[in-house]
Amino acid sequence: MRDSGLSLSPPRLITRRHFLWGTAAVAALAAGCAGTGKSPNRTLVIGTATKPNSFDPQYQYFGPNRQAHMPVFEPLVMYGPGLELNPALASAWRAVDATTWEITLRPNVVFHDGSPFIAEDVVFSLDRAGKVPNSPSSLGVFVRAIDKIEIVNPTTLRIRTKAAVPLLMNDLANVPIISKKISSGATTASFNAGIGVIGTGPYRFLKWDGDLIQYQAFEGHWGGRQPWSHVNVIALAQAEARVQSLLSGQCQLIDQVPPESVARLRSTATVRLFDTPSNFLMFLHMDQARQVTPFVTDKQGKSIPNPLRDVRVRKALSLAINRAALSKEVLGNSAVPANQLLPPSFPGTIQGLQGIPYDPRAARQLLAAAGYADGFRLVMHGTDGRYASDKQVLGAIALGLREIGIDAQSVSLPSNEFFARASAGSGKNGEPEFSVIQVGWASVEPSGVLKGLLATPNKSTGFGASNRGMYSNRKVDDTLARALQTVDNHAREDLIREATRQAVVEDQGIIPLYYPTSTWAALQDVRYLPRVDSATYPMDAMAA
Repeated sequence: MRDSGLSLSPPRLITRRHFLWGTAAVAALAAGCAGTGKSPNRTLVIGTATKPNSFDPQYQYFGPNRQAHMPVFEPLVMYGPGLELNPALASAWRAVDATTWEITLRPNVVFHDGSPFIAEDVVFSLDRAGKVPNSPSSLGVFVRAIDKIEIVNPTTLRIRTKAAVPLLMNDLANVPIISKKISSGATTASFNAGIGVIGTGPYRFLKWDGDLIQYQAFEGHWGGRQPWSHVNVIALAQAEARVQSLLSGQCQLIDQVPPESVARLRSTATVRLFDTPSNFLMFLHMDQARQVTPFVTDKQGKSIPNPLRDVRVRKALSLAINRAALSKEVLGNSAVPANQLLPPSFPGTIQGLQGIPYDPRAARQLLAAAGYADGFRLVMHGTDGRYASDKQVLGAIALGLREIGIDAQSVSLPSNEFFARASAGSGKNGEPEFSVIQVGWASVEPSGVLKGLLATPNKSTGFGASNRGMYSNRKVDDTLARALQTVDNHAREDLIREATRQAVVEDQGIIPLYYPTSTWAALQDVRYLPRVDSATYPMDAMAA
């Protein structure tokens, strides 16, 4: 790079064999699906960067899973494209008192098999959400505050919580509702086999076959007809494969447009671009629990005490990252450098917080003060294709760390392999396998990030379910607990700011990197309503 001291590798090339397989599959899908029923006889083909690892809608809090499930399964309330909270299976809700919520269920809703949606389905779903075996990131965090649920009448529930939970409805937006009749006794394996994948959503599930998901419009949906009779979603992890599938007309909509393709697509007359700033934080998680961590050694390859447990080392790593250069040079000006958990436009964020400087000299001084003047060897892990330019970003970070004397290497893996190996329980003694990982997280306010990523892991509360660095700070836990039980919005936001300052600014529990801009591209006859949470749902695609 001209002004950053980093040398970046060129974009990865896609093999001809992979490209031909992907575009041939998309072409077959586009040509082979004829719609029936009241929805227009039209198929939408989406090329997406991600794919689910399960079709159990309650197996894991994981963006690609949620994206795949939402057309089929609905929560009580759902986030709109701007993260506004909208009615779904609940038509209304109100706080009766500090620990009681009354929820009015939408009447005359049916599941895809024609059976009625009833209050018992909600009770069953909220109970199951925290009990799915072997979940790498349990939905239990969203329901553990519930003490009991009372069915007042067929369309009214009262949820009583163990303490004040002012954000309960936000939590319940993350829990898909399934049928008690259909899903009693269902397992993750049976859902994955396509058995009982029956919800109330606008689309019926037809098929999941690795990289391919097929849906059919559900004509009995309470929200009315959809503009597409069929939707086919194909996973094309290679960014150039997605772009070429759009330009050839084999896909009508693609997500995660790579920064290097934006100018080309913008100048293409047959293509529209849709983008929005996101609530997505890209960050580094660091192993702060183990006395010895597997991917850190001295420069001769010998085991050493885990340096990531020292806050000075964590801060040195952060200072060695040139966020401005990453955003401009690697991500093509399609990201904003991050210094906290969400951009400052979101409630509960720290206003006026200075950006994290790029300061290799200060980083080397911190390493020396921590006893690592000669550095150490570090292997970092991340995804390949889950996020825009993720492999290139991790490589650039590794180069920056070498500038301060750390022999850093980057290893990028397919998403399914990465998340399986990065989760708690994947390594020896039930610990995460990796030492430093690059990953992303979306939330509507910082408490969601704190609760999922920085709270001490606790199976009884569900907190820290995605805390892959096993970070733990009692002060942060106490401040967060008080915030989550504070009904007054201003007081709660002050506590959330305090917890963010403790966990991120002072303790460097994670290293914020940047907030990406999300970009979709579509052919001229398709319009897409871009989502702040970066998800790609067929419900947000319309015929132009």
